[in-house]
Amino acid sequence: PSAITPAELTECETFSDISGHADEVYVRYLATLGLISGFADGSFGPDNTLTRAEAATLIEISNGYDTTTLPTSAPAGCDFTDVAASDWFSGWVWQACDDGFMNGVGGGLFDPNNLLTRGQIVTILNNVAESAVATSSFLNNGMLYGAFLIPTQLRDAAWSDVSIGAFYAEPVVEAYGWGIAEGTSDTTFSPDQPVTRGEFAKMLYRALSLFRFGF
Repeated sequence: PSAITPAELTECETFSDISGHADEVYVRYLATLGLISGFADGSFGPDNTLTRAEAATLIEISNGYDTTTLPTSAPAGCDFTDVAASDWFSGWVWQACDDGFMNGVGGGLFDPNNLLTRGQIVTILNNVAESAVATSSFLNNGMLYGAFLIPTQLRDAAWSDVSIGAFYAEPVVEAYGWGIAEGTSDTTFSPDQPVTRGEFAKMLYRALSLFRFGF
C-alpha cells in the first residue's frame, strides 16, 4: 500500500508517546480520521496490548457506531455469560457479534478481557470483508473485498507456525499477501502472540489504503 506523504502527516493528530515509533504514521493518520483514539493523559500506548473488548470497540467505531447507536441488550446469538449490560464494552461486543465480525470462544463466553492475538485480528478483518460483501455495509467495504476475497496474492510466505486447518490460517496468508500484516520473522507469523495497539493501527491503515489508492 502507498504511504502517506510528510505533508499529510504534518496536520495529523499526535500523542505524547508516538514520536519516532515504528507505527507512528498509522496511529496519527487514523486518529485524525477519528477511527482510533488515545488516553486521557495524551498518550496512545502503541506497545500496549489490546483486549477482545477493546478490539470490538475499535472495529465498530470504524464501522460508524457510537455509544448512542449500539444495542442495549444482547442480540440473538450474542448473549454471552461474561458480558453484562453494565459493562462498558457490552454494546460494542454485542454489535461486533451481531455483525459477524467477532465470535465467542465457546461455552457461551466472549472472553472480553483476554488479549487479542495476531491471528485473531486478521481473522476479524476477514470476517469484516465477508460481511461487507454480504450486506454492502462497513466503512470501505470495497477495500476489504479486494484485500481478502480476491484470490490473487501479491506476496507468498511459508509460515512454520501457521498450521493448515487453524481458524486463522487463510486470513493470515491473505493479510500477508496483500501487505496488510507482516510476519514476526521470515518464517514465523506468531499468530498466538498478543497484538499491540500500534500493530492494530498499522493493519487497519494498510487495509484502508488499498482501497484509497487502488490495487
